[in-house]
Amino acid sequence: MITINAIKKYAGKRCIVNIPHLTIKENECVALIGANGSGKTTLLRIIAGTIEADEGKVTIDSPGIHPYYMPQISFGFAMSVLNNLKTVLPKDMSKDEKQKAISDVLKLLDLEPLAKKVGSKLSGGETQRMALARLLITPKKLLLLDEPSSAADIKGIDLIETALIEFCKKNETTLVMATHSPKQALNIATRVILLQGGEIAESGAPEELLKNPQTEWGKQFMEHWRV
Repeated sequence: MITINAIKKYAGKRCIVNIPHLTIKENECVALIGANGSGKTTLLRIIAGTIEADEGKVTIDSPGIHPYYMPQISFGFAMSVLNNLKTVLPKDMSKDEKQKAISDVLKLLDLEPLAKKVGSKLSGGETQRMALARLLITPKKLLLLDEPSSAADIKGIDLIETALIEFCKKNETTLVMATHSPKQALNIATRVILLQGGEIAESGAPEELLKNPQTEWGKQFMEHWRV
């Protein structure tokens, strides 16, 4: 589905992303992990098209597939959670279909108690769940998420991870997600890409890569986590 060829991104004269080649297949759930400044967000934004690479090309091969991107920092809205969700529903959906879609996503992310709460009054974790609900309310084929649970508490993290697993399985969705947490990558991903200095240090199955990294840097990074 996604093919990356020889992309580079610079900050001044410094190359912050350098990916010679990367392919992400349909229905894969790929986690980008690494330390702060490793290039996770920049690579994700290049794939999403919110910024351009200075060199190289990103191709989404499947016709009609649109990438849906959720940044790490999600903002509250003046309207209620319920009304916020209504604004992203297709106009051609019937009233019953809209009600079911809203009910299902509120339940999926445990937002029912917050349905009438104004978005700007939500906590950081609640705001992230609302932002994710806006994406998951209708089927999507390609999700690009930047630290989708970074502001959530333990309960919120579990809700978000479970919701993503269920949604991707049900809709055969391709997911590319940046996360600082190897544990989250292990819970969700079918493949993990470990970035260092904007380059791919390691790539492989979660169990193998996270529990038995092959590079010295990978071993040092994993020493800080109990996976």
